[in-house]
Amino acid sequence: LDAELSYVRNDVVNHYALSFNLLIPSETNNLHFSWHAKSKVEYKLGFQVDNPMAMAMPQANISLQGEVPRTLSVFRVELSCTGRLDSEVTILMQLNLTINSSKNITVLNFKRRKMCYRKLEPEVKSPTSDKNSSKAIFDPVNAAPTTSTRVFYISVGVCCAVIFLVAIILAVLHLHSMKRIELDDSISDSSSSQGLSQPSTQTTQYLRADTPNNATPVTSKCYPTLRIEKNDLKSVTLMEAKAKVKDIAISRERITLKDVLQEGTFGRIFHGILIEEKDPSKEKQVFVKTVK
Repeated sequence: LDAELSYVRNDVVNHYALSFNLLIPSETNNLHFSWHAKSKVEYKLGFQVDNPMAMAMPQANISLQGEVPRTLSVFRVELSCTGRLDSEVTILMQLNLTINSSKNITVLNFKRRKMCYRKLEPEVKSPTSDKNSSKAIFDPVNAAPTTSTRVFYISVGVCCAVIFLVAIILAVLHLHSMKRIELDDSISDSSSSQGLSQPSTQTTQYLRADTPNNATPVTSKCYPTLRIEKNDLKSVTLMEAKAKVKDIAISRERITLKDVLQEGTFGRIFHGILIEEKDPSKEKQVFVKTVK
């Protein structure tokens, strides 16, 4: 995962991020976590795996109990497969944080999944077979084909025939899908020939300028909305799209971002302040969603 994922920020736990059960690549054996605390915070670390035969108990390069460092530090957790069998292992890392007193405890559960594979042991040749093979005399010209050789050639022929049949089936399916795509394109082109100037009864609302669904609805003011027909999206040029969005666009200088309300891997939701365009002295509470 090529992204930064914060579990605790400004003393607030991100339960949405903790709900992810991330998959670890099989070649990755170490996890690194960065942490620090502004005041005295004691911790207790523990691990659990659902299949001890496939993975050994995780090991950390820090003690399992102590105090969270005051400066930004990184600790490592080692995840080592045993190599005994093929299995997907679920790992649970639990971090208990105690602030000021023993009653104020925060429990963080980090869930991970990793595929472990069985190690293949190399074949060891017995010395007796080498001695017997050195004494045997083999005539490649007059020797008749063995049963294993005939089976090998038959298997190769059957595999070639199966591959040939699969290739023919895929080619037929590809031609059929191409004809279907051309038919769909011709139908969509004919239905979208009217352009954006003519309204349609079946419309989809793509952009809104009001607050999210969980906010209190505003009934004293009507906000503009933009409606675009489904079949007309292919015919919209960049200049036409800018002209349509111009009515509901808001200048970036009028928005001030505040606290982070929710955070995901590819987006955040902020609490912000919007300055009125006509009267800069007036402000409005808004929600802002950003996407990477």
